[in-house]
Amino acid sequence: MEFEVTKKTPLYNALSEQGKRIYLPQGIFHWSGRAKKEAEISGTLGSAFGYEKDFIEGGSSEWLPLYLEDIKNFTKLSIKEIVPYSQVSGLEELKTHWKKWLIKKSLYNKDFELDKLNRLENFTTTPLVTSGLTNGIFLCCSLLLNPEEFIISPNKRWGNYDNIIEKLLGAKIKSFDFFIEEKFNIQGLKDAIYEIAKNQEKITLILGFPNNPTGYVPSKDEMEELVYMLKQSQKDLSKPIFVLVDDAYEPYIFSDNAIKRSIFYALHEIEEDVIPIKLDGITKEMLLYGGRIGFITVGLKPQWVNSEEELIALKTELTNKLSGLVRTTISNSNHFYQALVIKLFKDVGMEGLIQKRDKVTNLLKKRYEKINQELRKIDNSNISVDPNAGGFFVFVNLNPNKISANQFADHLLRKYKVGVIPIEKHNNNINGIRIAYCSIDLTKIPEFVKRFNLALNDY
Repeated sequence: MEFEVTKKTPLYNALSEQGKRIYLPQGIFHWSGRAKKEAEISGTLGSAFGYEKDFIEGGSSEWLPLYLEDIKNFTKLSIKEIVPYSQVSGLEELKTHWKKWLIKKSLYNKDFELDKLNRLENFTTTPLVTSGLTNGIFLCCSLLLNPEEFIISPNKRWGNYDNIIEKLLGAKIKSFDFFIEEKFNIQGLKDAIYEIAKNQEKITLILGFPNNPTGYVPSKDEMEELVYMLKQSQKDLSKPIFVLVDDAYEPYIFSDNAIKRSIFYALHEIEEDVIPIKLDGITKEMLLYGGRIGFITVGLKPQWVNSEEELIALKTELTNKLSGLVRTTISNSNHFYQALVIKLFKDVGMEGLIQKRDKVTNLLKKRYEKINQELRKIDNSNISVDPNAGGFFVFVNLNPNKISANQFADHLLRKYKVGVIPIEKHNNNINGIRIAYCSIDLTKIPEFVKRFNLALNDY
């Protein structure tokens, strides 16, 4: 594949050297796919098959992948939905459902314009299936970042970003202080963008709301200010700005003051070359933590192509590159959980899934309100709670001159039998405690905060 359309867009030159090299050749999956349609006898795919009656007592005459009979005892899914390899980029039916799900998630507002819906449907790639959102982050960073290149992220971020980007890929993270006067530090982000632009021909960011570890979600005004700043920065610098949108906690927004949908949609709607890449998955959205099925969806710009044919080709080329990365790392994603999610979409339906998840959302909202209510009762100048509006966490800053986060967490656990996650990175101006209220029963939150306060008073 020559990637002729991709080379005409701002995407190609922004790719890492690995991103430029990688592609999915016409290998086993290509020929086995053709053989499935065209061959009378096929010896292509390396999966063992046979007539069920030949290896299962009382089995049928159906030609099936060879399997262990006991598997049937643990699921109602058919053997064909459990045992075979998935396609490299994921099951086509699942990708179709997820694209519709992605569009539905944009409709938090009934007044959403039809032209924006059409743009969302036409100018986004078909979601590519990954082995969880973590794998999606790795694949996108591999596609975009060379060793020593920078990606920009708030200082308060999921710790695994650092492992993937710096320790695994050898790239670097340019941090900026997340908050200024209890609001998102948009000026700090802008300064980081302009600094990186001095030495790089593209700018890459990774942002996620609700944020892990703080639970922060922008207000509508903050989101508009953020989008405007990115638009103006791109115009001024004339360099593409890629935004990896980590939507792991996308559905869990509990404050009426916060935006109700992913920033992916607002970034996708603008004309400038601010290119959002949506990373989401079943882990939190479907509450299937061990399912490890994620999705990558790339937002495209209408001005990049001159025809429907070029648009189709562009989508195909981008999927090929991402599929090449999947093939060379994990081969393909878990078939069972892909089939399970298809069943959920077909049998329960999107509205049904949302209604059932609402019970969980309402439960977590009560915990969110309770933990914030109880923390506000603490009168101690050595702590402050970061703005939070959703997700699974709150973050409590500790005075670094008085209290070490690591020592405090150890003290809290040893003396008061309370577990928290300390984050102590003095070079990034972080010294605090992440509290996962998602895993604390509502009735135990007052006691949790009471013991937390007692531990503070020991200092």
